[in-house]
Parts: sequence; C-alpha cells; structure tokens
Amino acid sequence: MATVFSINTQIEPEKGTKMKKSFFKSITGRFLIFLLMLSMIFSTGVFAAVNSDSNESSHDTIIDTQANGDIGVQYRGHVQNKGDVPLPVGNFVTGPGELGSQGEGLRLEGLRIELTGTVPSDAGISYQVHVQNKGWMGVVENGNFAGTTGEGLRIEAIKINLTGLDGYEVYYRGHVQNKGNIPVIDDAWGWVKNGAELGTTGESLRLESIEIKIVKTETYTALGDSIAYGMSATPGSGYVNLFYNDLIGVSGNEDLTLANLAVPGYTSSQLLGQLQSDPATITTLGQAKVITVSVGGNNILAPVIATLAAAFQLDPTSPTFPTDLATALAQPGAKDVITAAMPTIQTNVTASVTQFGTDWPQIVATIKTLAPQADIVVTTLYDPISSQDPLFAVFDPAIQTINTAIKTPGAGYRVADVYTAFATYQGSEPLVNFNWYTGNLDPHPTTAGHELIYQSHLNAVVINSY
Repeated sequence: MATVFSINTQIEPEKGTKMKKSFFKSITGRFLIFLLMLSMIFSTGVFAAVNSDSNESSHDTIIDTQANGDIGVQYRGHVQNKGDVPLPVGNFVTGPGELGSQGEGLRLEGLRIELTGTVPSDAGISYQVHVQNKGWMGVVENGNFAGTTGEGLRIEAIKINLTGLDGYEVYYRGHVQNKGNIPVIDDAWGWVKNGAELGTTGESLRLESIEIKIVKTETYTALGDSIAYGMSATPGSGYVNLFYNDLIGVSGNEDLTLANLAVPGYTSSQLLGQLQSDPATITTLGQAKVITVSVGGNNILAPVIATLAAAFQLDPTSPTFPTDLATALAQPGAKDVITAAMPTIQTNVTASVTQFGTDWPQIVATIKTLAPQADIVVTTLYDPISSQDPLFAVFDPAIQTINTAIKTPGAGYRVADVYTAFATYQGSEPLVNFNWYTGNLDPHPTTAGHELIYQSHLNAVVINSY
C-alpha cells in the first residue's frame, strides 16, 4: 500500500542549520502545538473509546422479540343499549377502526383487544380500564375481557401497552363525553401511545369510543464519532439534528424517531464492534429507515496520540492522561521526542488507515444485514487544515485514502462528499474551529460547518463509477 502519512525529515546538507530551524518552525513546531491542543480536546474521548473492547451492554443476552411480518390489532366490545359490538357477535373491528359511537350518548362498558399477524410467541398486548365506581381494574391481555357487562358502568379511561414486541408501538385515541375527540395535539385530533392514559378519572365522564393502531417503529439512526455526535455545534444544530428535522417534514416520515448512536472517539474498528455486538444498536438498526455514518477521523488521530503516549512514557488509560500529555508536550525537548517518534507515528497511522480499508466493507455489510431496507448516507472526511498550511501535507494523504475507500463505486449507499464541499466553500463563516491565529485548534465543524455537512447529505448521490 502507498504511504498515506508522510513527514519529510530529511534536510538537504547545503541548507544548513538555519533551514533546519525553519523546518521545525513550519512543520515540527506547528505539529507540536497542534498535538498539544489535540491532547486537551480529544484524548479523553479517543481513549475512552480505544480502550474499550466493546460497549457496556455487549455481553447482555440478546432476546429476539422482533416480529417477522406486519403486526396489526383488532378489538370488540360492549356498548350501552347495543350489547356486544360489532355485529354479528364475535366479529372484530380492525384497527384503526372505531369501536363505540359518537353523538349517541352511549358509554363503552367493556372491550377485548388482540394482536394480528405474525406475532412472536412471547409478545402480546395488555390493557387496563378505569371503571365507574370501581377505579382502575386489573391488567388483562391478549383478547381477555376488560370492563363490565350488565352493571350499567362506564369505562372512563384506558391504558394500552405492547409486551415483548420490539419495533412496534401501540397508538390509541377516543371520544369522551363533553370533551369530544381526545387527545387534541396542535389543534388536531392526535394519539396517545404505549401505556399513556386516554380518557379521564375523577370527572364522571364516559369513554364513548376508541380507535387503536399498531405502528411499526422507524428510526433515523446516526452512527460514527464526535462529528455525528454533534461536538462543537450549537446544541440542536449538529448535522444529524438538521437532517432529522428535514426528514420528518417529508410525507410518510412524520413518526420517524431519531437515534443518535455516535460515540466520540470511535475508530472504524470500534464502530464495527458496536454493530456486531451491541444489542441496543442491533435492535435500533432493525428499525432504521435512514442511516448516516461519519467515521474515520480517529483512525488518524488515535494512533498519533497513542504513539506519543508511548514516546513520553505515559499511561493512556490514566484519568489524568490529557493533563499528563499536555504537560509532556510543553516541556523542553518535546520537539526532539516528537521528531524521534515520527517514523513510528507514520507507521501506526498507515496501519490504522489500512485497518479502515479492512473494516469499511464489513461495516457496510453489517449495516445492510441489520437494516436491508434502509437508505444509507456516508460522509467523506474533510480536512480541517488549509491547503496552504505545512500540516496539510501531513494529514491530507491519510484523509484522501480513507475517502477513496468510502467512495467505492457500486457500494450501494449514497455519499455526502463533505471533503469537496469544505474544500470549495466560498462563504465567509468559518466551517471549522481550527484557527492558528486565535489559538483555537479544535478541528470539529462549527455550526456553519454542520450546516454544510447537512446540505451535503441533501445532495448525496450513489457513486457508480469514478
């Protein structure tokens, strides 16, 4: 494999000592300052991720409660003056049809609810009613009767839950005496869900009708590192949040939920481990309609800091490591240590970038296995350093190598080309916090940078050929 991380430490003899000092000022000196700031900004997050073999929950037992097909609901009940409904007796209303009546002043006295479709053996639906003069009655489930008959007592409220059924939620709404259709959300007839109370207690009002539906849970799942996590953006203005707000404005996505599973400091290997062994991630991806991935930057950063930890004889697992490394980098002679460590840094970064190339096809294959119907969008890495800066030549080749892997033709996902968007940006607002002149060496995107990453997601395309 071609070298992806290179610092030329050879000085031509005829240039002399003056040239050597200039070199250190332009390359090694800046590299020293850069690493000093990075150690304070990133090392805790990087090593929290690097030193964990897996997520805390990775050894939990995975219980398969995922339905294999569409799940529905049906129900029947007992209504004042009408008896058992719907007719003929024994029939069911298919959700979300109405059980009961409106405008007739008739109370709903009892009901039975059951799931339909391919229901896992341990899954079910439970429900509990609040009845006039009796209060909350016991929880029943799976078609058993809740309420009363022959006593002239009204149901006043109800709670409904799904049990042992991942990937679905139960929604319900109704019509209540003197209140009309409830709940009212944003001036419209809405829904409550998953055990919330529908109706009233203590007001002596009858529940007259109910509608119930089972909704398959769908998520927008964000995977990756601190950029996907939203670090350095104004709260709520990370690209993940911006993209989510755009998605839920599209017809059919109104109930889409956001699951941001990004972990600051994660490398490609850690993301792969998360996908393969973390139960929460596996379950969430099974519900994913849209998935975005931003990873690779720590494949470059983590080995740099790890190598420096070894060079300065520091323990990267120590809680004081960020301070210890910052102190070491500020000491006289740090330049010499860094210069001596450069070949190892180059080797380790090259190995880590090569590892990305190995991990990436497995990451994509695992995501597609867990979420075969999801729309996947992947970001390229941007370079936070100006092309005019000496450090550009240090980091950009590694970034480009990772981006080449991401932009594999025919990989079956859309690519948000953030690298190009940042490189060709003509606006006045800075896209990254990195600025030599202000002393801010945080390479994370600014809020404006996150906005451009979001726009890149909107413009993402499938790459079929170079």
